[in-house]
Amino acid sequence: MKRLSRIAAGILAVFATVFLIGCTTEDQREAAKKYQRRTEYVTEENGSVDTEQARNQSTKDQELQDATEKSNQENAEIEQCNETMKAAMEAIKKDDAKALNQLQMSREGKALARMAGEAGSYLYLPEGGTTGKGIGFYIFEDCDCRQWYYGDYRDGKREGSGIWYYVSSYTEDGSLYKEVYDGQWNGDLPNGRGHQLIVLGDQTDTDQKFKVKNGLFYGKYKIEETLEDGTVVTGRYRLKKGKYVTISDEELQANNFEVPDKPHLAIAFLYNEAGVVKSCKMIYAEDAVRGVKHFY
Repeated sequence: MKRLSRIAAGILAVFATVFLIGCTTEDQREAAKKYQRRTEYVTEENGSVDTEQARNQSTKDQELQDATEKSNQENAEIEQCNETMKAAMEAIKKDDAKALNQLQMSREGKALARMAGEAGSYLYLPEGGTTGKGIGFYIFEDCDCRQWYYGDYRDGKREGSGIWYYVSSYTEDGSLYKEVYDGQWNGDLPNGRGHQLIVLGDQTDTDQKFKVKNGLFYGKYKIEETLEDGTVVTGRYRLKKGKYVTISDEELQANNFEVPDKPHLAIAFLYNEAGVVKSCKMIYAEDAVRGVKHFY
């Protein structure tokens, strides 16, 4: 079998040099260069030029160069994504929803989304590895949303204490919408106790602590409300698997509550001091389940 070897054979090298020196036209010089490149590859058997082997080697060299350039480009993209993750981590630490929203809408944020696209997430741990405190960027097939997690990881899964952060300016009036869950995690899901904050513009929708199991809220919770006649009443409601435990329409009507026409869930949980129901709250179908986004 013939084996190729890179050489600078004395006779061929001298010949090529003389050939180049003797050229007087551009075409001749270019032809000489091509000849010189061919003569770099010779067979050990008789020293003759094997142009096919040379072409194969040239193809391999090009493939290696292309692979190197691709690797360098990917490394540069990863480094840029890591810088974006560091900036996001600082924004979450400061609870700066505006800065985080600007970051995820920037060119760097969109590049990060493309990087996370195939796997559904992109993780960055400053100390390296997959265990420790870090930040994750998550995307979902069922919605055009970007969500973040900053906190403890174990083997690449959220485990310990962490903050689940979602922010968007894609609202009807352009107000900033922010949803934050800060609490315990287990098995890559919110589990244990945590606090949820939901804010739209200047209005706070939810600011309450919850018991959480696999992202869904459980337990009994207090509420206070002022009725139209000025009466302040307090009551309790219960969540089970993230859903309100409700009363039937018949019970509502028996207590002189008006039943709405559109689909609803009714919760009668407000009482006066004598224990008589004074008010109820209608929770409509789209609000029926309570939990951390994308875990119910």
